[in-house]
Order: sequence, then structure tokens, then C-alpha cells
Amino acid sequence: MSTRRCSFLRPKTMKTPWVTVLILLLVLPAAPARGTDGLTASEQEHLSEAVRLIRTHALDPPKSTRGMVDDLLRAYARSLDPYSDYLTSREYTAFQESTSADYFGVEMDIEKKGGRIYLFPFRGGLAEKNGIRSGDELIAVNGAPVFGQSVFVVGSQIRGAEGGIVQLTIRSNQGIPRVLTLRRQSTGYVSVRSIMLEQAQYIQVTRFARNTREQLEKVLASEENNGLVLVIDLRGNQGGSLRVARQCADLFLEQGTVLFKMRYRDEVRAVLAEQPGAITARIVLIQDQGTASAAEAFIAALRGNKSSMSVGRTTYGKGLAQRFLSLNDGSALLVTYAEILTPEGFPFHNQGMEPDLVLPETWADMDFSQQASLSELFALLPQQSSP
Repeated sequence: MSTRRCSFLRPKTMKTPWVTVLILLLVLPAAPARGTDGLTASEQEHLSEAVRLIRTHALDPPKSTRGMVDDLLRAYARSLDPYSDYLTSREYTAFQESTSADYFGVEMDIEKKGGRIYLFPFRGGLAEKNGIRSGDELIAVNGAPVFGQSVFVVGSQIRGAEGGIVQLTIRSNQGIPRVLTLRRQSTGYVSVRSIMLEQAQYIQVTRFARNTREQLEKVLASEENNGLVLVIDLRGNQGGSLRVARQCADLFLEQGTVLFKMRYRDEVRAVLAEQPGAITARIVLIQDQGTASAAEAFIAALRGNKSSMSVGRTTYGKGLAQRFLSLNDGSALLVTYAEILTPEGFPFHNQGMEPDLVLPETWADMDFSQQASLSELFALLPQQSSP
């Protein structure tokens, strides 16, 4: 599978001078190898000495050592890669509460680049209906600026009680900021939409959420789709849960098939299909620059199936997996622990995945749930993939 490198902006880590000093003091001195152990006694004393000197001699010293530790961990975590982060105990608690079963939001994903927060509304969701477009910049939530904040902290600020009001200050294409007032609602969002056409079953998957697998399994079980080509539209799908994406790919491939691979620090492991059966229909996957993360893993898995092909544009190229590691005081580190690879073992992070067939740019927003548009698409496909 060929790939193409695309630009990727690395967030600028916001550090006060004393944080920079602490990081240099922490990482520059030579220390004996210790594997995964913590700091040596001499390194702990070195760090403590630096903190004492800063609090004694700095013109504007920090108010507490707790704040210094939080800022140090946040700055160091963010220096690792664009996705790693640190949340204080208060921030992590707020994030956990906001992602509970009582989640109420405005139906969009958020992403951080260069310290700025960008919005990606779910197709047909509340945010999109209120005028938010993919790539809009979020300036503030309820009047409070969000530049440099963790996406998890910003997300917990947006979510809240059902029926509550949240004000979002956004900017489109470097234009004048505007304020939108949205009312939070229960997320009964449907992430899978299906339409039966003459030649195919069109299935749109907008994200991989908690109930996506059940929704997808239901539309695939229809007796009307026997013998039809499956057209799965993943344009604008920013990803979601990698676990759910794997479960969805499981529906299409034979048990034991390699869905994708995970590169950890010391080894590469294959993630295998676990279901006993498989869907034998021919599959056409539609992708674009907004297809990212778990959605890319899903495409990689199905492209390993000889009866599947992808069309569209090169995907976004986000192939790193993160997880939270809780600390004893209730704070947490978000750490990148693995890289997602294609079944053949190729990386796509920062590069994206090229489709098997590149579609014209003028087709970027074409509605393939319409028979006329789908017929145009099928006319471009190789004979073995068209109906």
C-alpha cells in the first residue's frame, strides 16, 4: 500500500521560564540506567534543590510546590508527542464525570494543534445544525479562553447537564470570532445510517461510538442487501473508539484474520478478528482528509480483504493510541503507548493512507446515498468492484 506524507503541526508547549529550567535540570544530568524505575535519590535531591532555589530567588515565585509539580508534569508530557498530556486531580475528575453514562453534549469532536482547539461536528448532529463546520477554531467556552488547554479539559467544560446552555466562541477561516449558544441534549446520536439503492446498500458511519457496532450489525442483517455491493462512507469520520472500530471490522472478516497491528515499545502484536463468520459482499470504502484514527484502522482492516477497495482522498494520518494512567493523588497522565499499523505492518501516522482510487476534488461533498451519484461512482470502479 502506497502512502503520501502530509503536513502535521506539532503543538507548541506553553512553558514559563521556571518550568523550562526544571525540565532541563530533570533530563540533562547523566543517570544510571534503571529501565522503568523512577528517579534516583540524587536526581530527586537535584530537583528539590532547583525548586528551593526558584522559590527563594525568583522575582515572581510560584505560590505552591504542588502547582510547580503539575506544570512540570504537564509540560514534560506534552513534549513527548502531540497527544500525550497531564491532568490534575480536579481536571481528571471533571473529565471522568463528563464522560459518564449521563453524558450530555453538543455532538462534536475536538482536536488540538499548535495549542489551538479545532472542532469537528458529527454529521447531522446538533453542532453541525447550529452552524459549526469541520475545522472551525474554538476560542472560548462560556467566555473562558481555551488556548493551550487539554482537549479533555475543554471537553468537560462543554459537556454538562441536559438542557443546560453552553456558549462557544468560534472562528471560521481566520475570520471574525462569533458566539454560538447551544443547548446540551442527550446523545441519542445515530452514528450509522443505511439506505438501500438499486445497485448497493449505502452505509454511512460518522464515528465509532459506544453503540456503533450494534447499529452496524443491525443494518447488515437486513435480508434486502443479499448480493448487493456495500458502500461504506467514512468521510469526515474522526475516529472515536479504537476498540469499537475493531469490533466493527470483526463483522466483515473471517476469524483469525489480521485486522491491524500495534507497535509497542518492545514488540509488534497482531490484532485478530474474533468472530466465526464473515460478510462476503463486495465492499467499497469512501474516505477523505477528515477520515482519521480509529476510522483509518477500520479501513486498514477491510482493505486486507480482497473484496474491499477504498476510494476518495488520502486520509488524515493519526495512527497513535493513547491511554490514561492514574496517579495516587487522583491526577492522571495521558500517554501514547502504541502505534497502529496496517495488517501488512506499514505505518500511516503523519502520512495518511492513499485510496485505491483517487476521486476528483469536485466530488468531495457528493452525496453517494443518491442513486445518480452512486452510478457515477460505479462507472469509475474496476470491473471486479462495480456491480
